[in-house]
Amino acid sequence: MPSARSYPVHDLTKNRSLTRDEHAYSASLGEAIQALYDDAPGYITRHGLDRDVFEPGNEWITFVPTTGLRFRTEYNRINFLRLIAPFAGYHMAVLDRLDGGGLFPREEAEAFVRQLWHDIPDDVAELQRTRFDPQTRLQHVVPEYFDHIRNVPSRYIVRTPGMFGEIGLDVDGVLVNPDVVLCQSRINGMLCCGVLDKIQADIDSRGRARVLEIGAGHGGLAYALQRIFGERLEYVIVDLPSSLFFSTIYLSVLNGGGDCHVLVPGQRPPARFRHLFVANHLLDEALPSLGPIDLAINAMSFPEMSEAQVRYYGSVISGLIGEDGVLFEENGVVKPHHIDNKAIFAKMFPCHLHVSSEVVTTKNWCQDVWANRRLAPIFDGGNTTTNGVPGEPVDSRR
Repeated sequence: MPSARSYPVHDLTKNRSLTRDEHAYSASLGEAIQALYDDAPGYITRHGLDRDVFEPGNEWITFVPTTGLRFRTEYNRINFLRLIAPFAGYHMAVLDRLDGGGLFPREEAEAFVRQLWHDIPDDVAELQRTRFDPQTRLQHVVPEYFDHIRNVPSRYIVRTPGMFGEIGLDVDGVLVNPDVVLCQSRINGMLCCGVLDKIQADIDSRGRARVLEIGAGHGGLAYALQRIFGERLEYVIVDLPSSLFFSTIYLSVLNGGGDCHVLVPGQRPPARFRHLFVANHLLDEALPSLGPIDLAINAMSFPEMSEAQVRYYGSVISGLIGEDGVLFEENGVVKPHHIDNKAIFAKMFPCHLHVSSEVVTTKNWCQDVWANRRLAPIFDGGNTTTNGVPGEPVDSRR
C-alpha cells in the first residue's frame, strides 16, 4: 500500500471559497436559526412543553446555554465553518482530537482552537499549514481509509466537498481525513445490514424515501446519503438550534438552496423537500406532517442526552417509522454520565439487529437496527451483502 506521503494535501489554501451570494445566503440562514434559538424558551413555556425534554440535557447542559448565544456569520466564520464544528470530537483546525484520544501534543492545539473560536483571521490557511502540518498529521489515516473502502462499491464511497474549511489527503480524488473515515463506517454499517438496499427499494417502489436524523452534526452523513440517492431522498434533521446552525448552512449551500427549508413556528412542513431543518422544540408541532419515515438515524448523541430525551425520541421514532421503517443508530456508553439508549430501546422496539460484518469495516460494537416489524432482508438473515454475517436478529422484548 502506498504511504501517506504519496498523496497530495488538500489544505485550506485549496478550499473553494464561498461566493458573496453564498455568504449572504448563509447569513440569512444564520439569522433564521438565531430567531429559533432566541424564541425557544418562550415557545416551550407558551406550549407547555417539558423542559427536561426540550432544553439541553445531560452532557449538552455544559455546552449549550438556553439563552445568550449569538450565532456569528462573518465571512471567515462561514467560509471555514468546519474549523469550529468538531461534533465527532475531531478538530479540523489542528487535525487531532483534544478529548484524550489525540495523537499529538495538546497545548498549542488547544490555544489555536480557542483563538479560532474567538476570531478566524485572514491568514488562517497559512497558520494552520505551518503549525499543524497536514502531511504529518494525516499519515495514520491512509491505512484506515483503505480498510474502510475494502469491498465497498464505488457508489457508496464517501466523497466530501473541498470547501467550508475541509482538510485532508487527496487519495485517488477522494478527500480523506478521520471525519470522512467515520462517515464511511456509518455508510458501511447501513450497507452491510441491508438498510441502504431498503432505501433503494423504497425509492424504486414509491419514487422517493424519507430519512430523519436526530442530531446531524455538521451534516456529513446527510450529504453522503444524498450523494448516493440523489433528489429522490428527502432528509429531515432535528437538532438543538445551536447545532442546527451548522448543518443548515452546510447542506443548504451545498445543495444550492434548492428545496431546503428551515421550519418556523406555526408553519406546516412542505409536502416535498430535499432538506427540512427542524429545531428540536418544534418537533411535536411538525410531527403530523413528517411521516412516514423510512429510516431514522442517530449517531453518538443519544447517550449524551437525558433519559427522558432518549425515551421521547424513541417514542417519536417508533411512531414515525410505523410498520415499514427502521432506526439505525450508532451509540455506546463510553463515559460515566452516558445513557444506555440500547437498554431503553430494547423495551420499546419489538425487533432488533446488532450490526456486524466481516466483509466491510464498520463499528461492530455499537451499531444496531431497531424496528416495529421484522423487515426482509434486514431481519431475515438473507442479506448477501454481508456474506451472511450481519449478526443475529432478536426479539428485543423477549
